[in-house]
Amino acid sequence: MHYNTGKHPQLTLCDIDEETMLVIDPDTVFWALVPKGEDIDSKIKQEIIPLYSRVKRECEEEMHEFRFKSPLAVIYMNSVSRCNLDCSYCYIPQEIRKTHQRMEKEQLFRTLMKACEYAEENMGNRKLTIVFHGSEPLLMKEEIFDAIEEFEDRLYFGIQTNGTLFREDDVEFLKKHGVSVGTTLDSPYLEIHNSLRKTWDGRGTFEKIVEAIEWFDGYQRLNVVTTVTKQNVSQLAEMVSFLHDKNVPSVLLNPVRGTQRPARSLMPDKGELIKYFISALKRAMELTEKTGKQIIVGNFANILVGIIAPTARKLMCDISPCGAGRCFFAISAKGDVFPCGEFIGIEEFCGGNIFRNSISDIMDSESFRMVRDRIVEKIEHCNTCAFRNICGAPCPAEVYSMQGNFYNPSPYCEFYEELIRFAFKMIAEAKTKYFLKEDVLNGLGYKYRMEE
Repeated sequence: MHYNTGKHPQLTLCDIDEETMLVIDPDTVFWALVPKGEDIDSKIKQEIIPLYSRVKRECEEEMHEFRFKSPLAVIYMNSVSRCNLDCSYCYIPQEIRKTHQRMEKEQLFRTLMKACEYAEENMGNRKLTIVFHGSEPLLMKEEIFDAIEEFEDRLYFGIQTNGTLFREDDVEFLKKHGVSVGTTLDSPYLEIHNSLRKTWDGRGTFEKIVEAIEWFDGYQRLNVVTTVTKQNVSQLAEMVSFLHDKNVPSVLLNPVRGTQRPARSLMPDKGELIKYFISALKRAMELTEKTGKQIIVGNFANILVGIIAPTARKLMCDISPCGAGRCFFAISAKGDVFPCGEFIGIEEFCGGNIFRNSISDIMDSESFRMVRDRIVEKIEHCNTCAFRNICGAPCPAEVYSMQGNFYNPSPYCEFYEELIRFAFKMIAEAKTKYFLKEDVLNGLGYKYRMEE
């Protein structure tokens, strides 16, 4: 059912659960929750539409600015192509991970200087974030740590690592310099994790990664990624409990991307993914309520933020267009630049080379523009969906690799829809405090809520 609000935007009525209806403008993500026992039609016409009429223009302007004018914020530095692991589902092609391409220290520093100069010329007082990413950045540990010390006054830093090469003094270095750290653990059970994340000669990595997590000991900038496959999907709640016990503040439960063919056979059943992911969220809530110590499921937290304050989202994969090629890009060890790390190895999406081209020219390349042009309004399945600007139809690289074009929905469409419904249910039940850090929640506010 749709309600005309006067001009173009329409409010859509959606069923959330047995007790709650949602009224939403899909274009701006203005929304209101209405109990089913009330006279919904009267409430919409007498209360919700008048409120929306007052704030509609501001909502439209904010969302347009966020979707189409958000600036570059992050550069992913894939400064070494080789990896010491051969994980079953890696998004970087195996032939790249087997090579020994790496940036020289001079090339790395020159690239970081180029990032500093771009930020100073285009971003005012804001600093770019550099994330040292795949294949395995700690294979260039000395050069990367030197770069952090050299540029920490001009750039923010993060590192995404498989964790197997950490020494305890490395952990202390990263904590001392306030570096955001991501590592990966795929199961609380050694056998399952080791079947997915192993060395080239088949040795497991569970014990080494758990040791590194324990060294971080509650470090608030640590985030553990669990790549969800059909082999571990049933263990997500146990994974949350395991990491909570290890004082991990945040986990990303990321359904495996089908960008590379070997990963597609590991994609979980959608019904099981929905069931077990929600059970993990409930476990996180129970643990927080029982112990007073939070563990945040980061990708669900981002959905909540995308509902409560749509323009405050930090993970840019679920906005439309996604952040690739505008809010972030990835640089390969050869200096080739791609809209996102998921595009590495798909040569038609190379936007230039950081050693030869300016960042501005790369951002304006045809391949980057092609990714930015993919918006939910152009996807037939998505353009009538009430949740289209909460979900964003990720991931363009995955959709392109699996289906040969951009303009299809995500293979996880039903999963995202159910997570969004669950998020609205948690809002209706006043349980958002269990899923967002207190400082984040207090800093958002329901700017356009019905209570005003």
